[in-house]
Amino acid sequence: MGVQIEKNGQAFYTLSAEKTEDTDLKHLFLQLAEWEHRHIEIFENLRLKLPQTVRESDVFDQDNMIHLYLKAVADNNIFVKGLTLDAQHLVWTTPTAILNTALDFEKDSVVFFSSMKELTTEKTGTAEVEKLVLEELRHIGFLTTEIRKLGD
Repeated sequence: MGVQIEKNGQAFYTLSAEKTEDTDLKHLFLQLAEWEHRHIEIFENLRLKLPQTVRESDVFDQDNMIHLYLKAVADNNIFVKGLTLDAQHLVWTTPTAILNTALDFEKDSVVFFSSMKELTTEKTGTAEVEKLVLEELRHIGFLTTEIRKLGD
Protein backbone atom coordinates (compact mmCIF):
# COMPACT_ATOMS: atom_id res chain seq x y z
CA MET A 1 0.00 0.00 0.00
CA GLY A 2 2.84 2.39 0.81
CA VAL A 3 4.48 1.69 -2.54
CA GLN A 4 1.22 2.34 -4.35
CA ILE A 5 0.66 5.65 -2.55
CA GLU A 6 4.17 6.75 -3.50
CA LYS A 7 3.70 5.60 -7.12
CA ASN A 8 0.49 7.61 -7.32
CA GLY A 9 2.29 10.63 -5.90
CA GLN A 10 5.10 10.22 -8.39
CA ALA A 11 2.58 9.98 -11.25
CA PHE A 12 0.77 13.08 -9.99
CA TYR A 13 3.95 15.14 -9.84
CA THR A 14 5.20 13.86 -13.19
CA LEU A 15 1.89 14.72 -14.84
CA SER A 16 2.00 18.15 -13.19
CA ALA A 17 5.50 18.74 -14.58
CA GLU A 18 4.39 17.69 -18.07
CA LYS A 19 1.39 20.03 -18.03
CA THR A 20 3.04 23.21 -16.77
CA GLU A 21 4.91 25.60 -19.01
CA ASP A 22 6.47 27.45 -16.08
CA THR A 23 10.11 26.32 -15.87
CA ASP A 24 10.38 26.82 -12.10
CA LEU A 25 7.19 24.87 -11.43
CA LYS A 26 8.26 22.13 -13.82
CA HIS A 27 11.52 21.78 -11.88
CA LEU A 28 9.65 21.77 -8.57
CA PHE A 29 7.26 19.02 -9.71
CA LEU A 30 10.11 16.91 -11.07
CA GLN A 31 11.93 17.27 -7.74
CA LEU A 32 8.79 16.14 -5.89
CA ALA A 33 8.41 13.18 -8.28
CA GLU A 34 12.00 12.18 -7.51
CA TRP A 35 11.30 12.30 -3.78
CA GLU A 36 8.38 9.93 -4.26
CA HIS A 37 10.60 7.64 -6.35
CA ARG A 38 13.11 7.46 -3.48
CA HIS A 39 10.30 6.51 -1.13
CA ILE A 40 9.26 3.70 -3.48
CA GLU A 41 12.83 2.41 -3.37
CA ILE A 42 12.85 2.56 0.45
CA PHE A 43 9.66 0.49 0.65
CA GLU A 44 10.86 -2.02 -1.93
CA ASN A 45 14.24 -2.42 -0.21
CA LEU A 46 12.51 -2.81 3.13
CA ARG A 47 10.32 -5.56 1.72
CA LEU A 48 13.36 -7.36 0.26
CA LYS A 49 15.18 -7.28 3.62
CA LEU A 50 12.35 -8.97 5.49
CA PRO A 51 12.89 -12.64 6.24
CA GLN A 52 10.24 -14.97 4.84
CA THR A 53 8.87 -15.69 8.32
CA VAL A 54 8.21 -11.98 8.85
CA ARG A 55 6.65 -11.55 5.40
CA GLU A 56 4.17 -14.22 6.42
CA SER A 57 3.23 -11.98 9.40
CA ASP A 58 3.91 -12.60 13.03
CA VAL A 59 0.85 -10.64 14.12
CA PHE A 60 -2.35 -12.53 14.82
CA ASP A 61 -5.09 -10.73 12.93
CA GLN A 62 -7.87 -13.26 12.55
CA ASP A 63 -10.39 -10.78 11.15
CA ASN A 64 -7.82 -8.98 8.96
CA MET A 65 -8.55 -5.73 10.82
CA ILE A 66 -5.01 -4.34 10.66
CA HIS A 67 -4.85 -4.79 6.90
CA LEU A 68 -8.33 -3.30 6.49
CA TYR A 69 -7.39 -0.29 8.62
CA LEU A 70 -4.24 0.46 6.62
CA LYS A 71 -6.11 -0.08 3.36
CA ALA A 72 -8.83 2.36 4.46
CA VAL A 73 -6.23 4.99 5.28
CA ALA A 74 -4.44 4.39 1.97
CA ASP A 75 -7.68 4.41 -0.04
CA ASN A 76 -8.62 7.77 1.44
CA ASN A 77 -5.30 9.25 0.40
CA ILE A 78 -5.93 12.16 -1.95
CA PHE A 79 -3.52 10.92 -4.62
CA VAL A 80 -5.17 7.53 -4.73
CA LYS A 81 -8.63 9.10 -4.98
CA GLY A 82 -7.52 11.80 -7.39
CA LEU A 83 -5.67 9.57 -9.82
CA THR A 84 -8.39 6.94 -9.74
CA LEU A 85 -11.28 9.32 -10.24
CA ASP A 86 -10.07 12.06 -12.56
CA ALA A 87 -6.39 12.93 -12.78
CA GLN A 88 -6.83 15.57 -15.46
CA HIS A 89 -9.44 17.51 -13.50
CA LEU A 90 -7.55 17.23 -10.24
CA VAL A 91 -4.26 18.44 -11.64
CA TRP A 92 -5.16 21.31 -13.94
CA THR A 93 -6.35 24.19 -11.89
CA THR A 94 -3.81 26.73 -10.58
CA PRO A 95 -0.24 26.12 -9.41
CA THR A 96 -1.33 26.96 -5.86
CA ALA A 97 -4.21 24.46 -6.04
CA ILE A 98 -1.85 21.79 -7.33
CA LEU A 99 0.57 22.43 -4.47
CA ASN A 100 -2.30 22.44 -1.96
CA THR A 101 -3.37 19.04 -3.31
CA ALA A 102 0.22 17.87 -2.87
CA LEU A 103 0.24 19.28 0.67
CA ASP A 104 -2.93 17.31 1.48
CA PHE A 105 -1.27 14.20 0.08
CA GLU A 106 1.80 14.65 2.24
CA LYS A 107 -0.37 15.16 5.34
CA ASP A 108 -2.35 12.01 4.52
CA SER A 109 0.93 10.16 4.01
CA VAL A 110 2.12 11.17 7.49
CA VAL A 111 -1.07 9.68 8.94
CA PHE A 112 -0.67 6.49 6.90
CA PHE A 113 3.02 5.99 7.67
CA SER A 114 2.55 6.85 11.35
CA SER A 115 -0.19 4.21 11.53
CA MET A 116 2.06 1.76 9.72
CA LYS A 117 4.90 2.51 12.13
CA GLU A 118 2.69 1.66 15.09
CA LEU A 119 1.98 -1.72 13.53
CA THR A 120 5.60 -2.65 12.86
CA THR A 121 8.43 -3.90 15.00
CA GLU A 122 12.15 -3.21 14.81
CA LYS A 123 12.47 -6.48 12.93
CA THR A 124 9.89 -5.41 10.35
CA GLY A 125 11.24 -1.90 9.79
CA THR A 126 10.02 0.59 12.39
CA ALA A 127 13.16 2.72 11.95
CA GLU A 128 12.75 2.90 8.15
CA VAL A 129 9.09 3.82 8.43
CA GLU A 130 9.97 6.53 10.97
CA LYS A 131 12.45 7.97 8.44
CA LEU A 132 9.63 8.14 5.88
CA VAL A 133 7.40 9.96 8.37
CA LEU A 134 10.15 12.53 8.97
CA GLU A 135 10.69 12.96 5.23
CA GLU A 136 6.98 13.53 4.69
CA LEU A 137 7.05 16.17 7.44
CA ARG A 138 9.93 17.90 5.64
CA HIS A 139 7.90 17.78 2.41
CA ILE A 140 5.02 19.50 4.21
CA GLY A 141 7.35 22.31 5.25
CA PHE A 142 8.80 22.58 1.75
CA LEU A 143 5.37 22.69 0.09
CA THR A 144 4.08 25.24 2.59
CA THR A 145 7.03 27.49 1.73
CA GLU A 146 6.41 27.07 -2.02
CA ILE A 147 2.70 27.86 -1.63
CA ARG A 148 3.55 31.04 0.25
CA LYS A 149 5.95 32.06 -2.53
CA LEU A 150 3.18 31.75 -5.14
CA GLY A 151 0.76 33.75 -2.99
CA ASP A 152 -2.20 33.53 -5.37
